[in-house]
Amino acid sequence: MRKRKLLASTVASLFSLSLCLSSGSSLAAASNRVHLNKVAPMAAKHGTPLGHTNRNTKASLTIALQLRNSDKLEQFLSSLNDPASPNYKHFLTPDEFKNQYGPTDETVAKVKSFLTSKGFEVKNVSANHAFITVSGTIGMMEDTFGVTINNYKNSKGDVYYSNTEAPSIPVEFSGIITDIEGLNNEAHYTHPKIRKSSQLVKQKPASVVKPNVGSGPAGGYTPAELKGAYDISPLASSGYTGSGQTVAVMELDGYKATNVSTYSNYYGLGSLAPTNVYVDGYSGAAGQGETEVELDIEVINAIAPKAQVVVYEGPNTDQGLIDTYQKIASDNKAKSISVSWGIGEQHISSATLNSLHTIFQQYAAQGQSIFAASGDNGAYDSGGATLEVDSPANDPYVTGVGGTKLNLSNSSYGSESVWSNTLNRTGGGGGLSQVYAMPSFQSGPGVQNSYSNGKRQVPDVSADADPSTGYSIYSTGSWTVVGGTSAAAPLWAGIAALNNQYAAANGKGSLGQANPTLYKAFNTTQTYTAYHDITTGKNLYYPATTGYDMASGIGTPDVYNLIRDINGSSGSTGGGTGGGTGGTATQLIQNGGFESGQSPWVESSTGGYQIIDSSLPHSGSYSAYLNGYNNSTDIIYQTVTIPSTATSATLTFWTYVSTTEISHPYDYLYAQVRNSSGSALSTLLTLNDGTASGWVQHSYNLINFKGQTIQIAFKGTNDSSNPTDFYVDDVSLQVQ
Repeated sequence: MRKRKLLASTVASLFSLSLCLSSGSSLAAASNRVHLNKVAPMAAKHGTPLGHTNRNTKASLTIALQLRNSDKLEQFLSSLNDPASPNYKHFLTPDEFKNQYGPTDETVAKVKSFLTSKGFEVKNVSANHAFITVSGTIGMMEDTFGVTINNYKNSKGDVYYSNTEAPSIPVEFSGIITDIEGLNNEAHYTHPKIRKSSQLVKQKPASVVKPNVGSGPAGGYTPAELKGAYDISPLASSGYTGSGQTVAVMELDGYKATNVSTYSNYYGLGSLAPTNVYVDGYSGAAGQGETEVELDIEVINAIAPKAQVVVYEGPNTDQGLIDTYQKIASDNKAKSISVSWGIGEQHISSATLNSLHTIFQQYAAQGQSIFAASGDNGAYDSGGATLEVDSPANDPYVTGVGGTKLNLSNSSYGSESVWSNTLNRTGGGGGLSQVYAMPSFQSGPGVQNSYSNGKRQVPDVSADADPSTGYSIYSTGSWTVVGGTSAAAPLWAGIAALNNQYAAANGKGSLGQANPTLYKAFNTTQTYTAYHDITTGKNLYYPATTGYDMASGIGTPDVYNLIRDINGSSGSTGGGTGGGTGGTATQLIQNGGFESGQSPWVESSTGGYQIIDSSLPHSGSYSAYLNGYNNSTDIIYQTVTIPSTATSATLTFWTYVSTTEISHPYDYLYAQVRNSSGSALSTLLTLNDGTASGWVQHSYNLINFKGQTIQIAFKGTNDSSNPTDFYVDDVSLQVQ
C-alpha cells in the first residue's frame, strides 16, 4: 500500500506554535541578564495568592523570537496593496516568509541549545522560525528565567499559576528573545458575551412558531434574510457561495458538530462539515463557550455555505492563544479568518500584543484576511468606566468589526443604527487604541475627528449585532436568537470568502489584508455604492456621524457592490460560476474538485495507485494525490478547448506539498499545458520537496492558447528514497 508520508507529522511540523517574549531592556542587578519587562505578570495582579506552585508540575512554554528585516517587512506589506507595485497581490508562502523574515537557522539553534541546556525538551519550532515550544517543569521555568511562580484564585474561582515578576534572560539573547508565553496558565480571554433573545424553543416547523424579528424558528434573521439585507443574493444566485474557499475560525473552546449540521440541514445550505485542528493538546470538548463556536460556524455557513470552515481550537491561555493563531499562519489553508475572542487592550501584556502583531503581519504577507469582533461593551471594552478597545481588533492588520441594529424592509435592507443598550451597558465596541498609531490606510471623511489623538481608530466596519435584531442559530440542542459583534465578525469573514471566489473567477488576486482595500473603496470614488453609512445612535460614548465614526466605522456592506468595486467588475455576474468584465464566464474544467470520480480526468501511476484520493482535500472530500512513494511518476490531466473568441482565460488551482526529504531538491511537481499528444507546451509551475507548505493557490493567464485543444496536466516525480506527497485540488479554467 502506498506510503502516506505520515501526514499527521507533516501537519505537526506546520504547528507553528507561538510564544511571546517582549524585548525589555533593563539589566538585572549584578548579573549578566536582561529583564523582559514587557512580559508583565498581569495574571498575578488580580488573583488571591494560594502559595508556591509545586516545582515538579509539568508545563510548557512558547518562546518568541524577533523577526529579521522588520523594516523591509513593513515596506513589503504596503506594496502588496499597491497596484503600481510589482509585488501587488504577490503573496508569500510560509516557507518564503521564513526565508525572508524569520529568524535564521543559527539563531534558532542558539536558542534551542540554551533551552535544552536548562533541561527543557524542544517540542516544536514554528514554520516561520519565530516561535519555539518547549516542555519542562515549573522548577525549570523558575530557575531559567529568574521568576517565582505561585498559585492564585481569581474572582471566578478559577485556580491558576503565574509568575510574580518579569522574567530575565542572558544578555546575549537581548533583541532575540522577545516574549515568553506559558509562565501563567490563567484562562482570561473571552468572547463577547453571547446575547440571546428571550424566546428559546426546540426545533419545530417554522409555520408553528411565532417569529420575533426575522423568520427563524425562534425568530432571528435567517440566511436568506441576511443575504437580502446585505445584497448578497445576486452573488448567490450566480453561483458565488464560497466554493473552493477555506475560512478559519480561531476558537478557545469546542462545539458539537450535530448542532452545526442541524442548522445547515434546516436551511438547506448543503454546507461542508467543518474540520477541526487541535492545538497544544486541546481535546475539542465543548465548554461554556460552545454557543460562540457554533455561532461563528453557522454565520459563515449562512453567508458562504459552500466554503470549508476549519475550526482551530486551543487552550484559553496566553500560550494557547498565540499557538492557535500561529498554527493558522503556518497551515496557510484559510485566506479568511474570523475571531470572536479577545481582551481589553489595557489588560494584555505588551509582549503578547507584539507576538500577535508578528503573526498578523505574516497573515498579511500570505494574503490572509482576519476579521475580529470589536467587543460588546460599547466604548468600555472591559465593562468598567474606562474607555478601552478590544484586542485583536485594535491591531492595524486586523479588521475590527462593530455592531448595528438592522431593520429589514420586506426581505431587503431597510435601515441601521449603532447598537447600544444603556440599561445593560452593551453595544458595539469602538474607540481609540492606546498602543497603535493610526495606519496610513485609515483615511477618509470622519477619520480625523475631534476625538483623534493620532492613534488607530476602531472599528473599521460593522454589521448587525443587536440581539433584538439577532441571528437565528441552532446551539446546545435548541433554536435561539443571538446577537453581538461575535456574529458580525464571521459575517464579514464569509463575505471575504465570496470575494475571493469572485476574484479567482475573474483573474484577480484574493483580498489579503482587508483594511487597505476596504478603506480605499470608502474614500475614493467607486462605480457602485459599497457601504451603508450609519449616522444614528452611539456605542455608549462615541456617536455615529456622517462618514467614518468610532461607533460604526466605515459602515455596513452592500456586498454585491463592494465586491464589484474591489475587483473592477462591470457588474455582469455571468452564469453559474462566473462574473467578469464584459461577458459571461464559462468554466472549462469539469470536476475540478475531484468530487465526482475520475471522469473526465485521465491519470497514470507507476505504482498503480488511484490518484483521486480522500487523504487531504483542500475543500470537499477529495483531491488529486500524486506520488508519496519511491521511484514514482504520477500524472493526471484533462483535455479542454479554449475558444478562439475568448478574451480571457484564467487557470487557478491549489497545491499542498509535504516531504520526508532532509536535503533538497529531489522530488518534483509540474503544472503544465500540453498539446493533445501530451507534449509540454508550457510548464507553468515547478515545485519540489524543498518548497513544502500548506495549501497555496496559483493563477495563470492562458489566453495565448485560445483556439487550441490542450491538456491541463499535473505531473509528479519521486526519486528512490524519502518520498514526497503532492496534492492538487480545486482546479478551475474560466474563459470569457
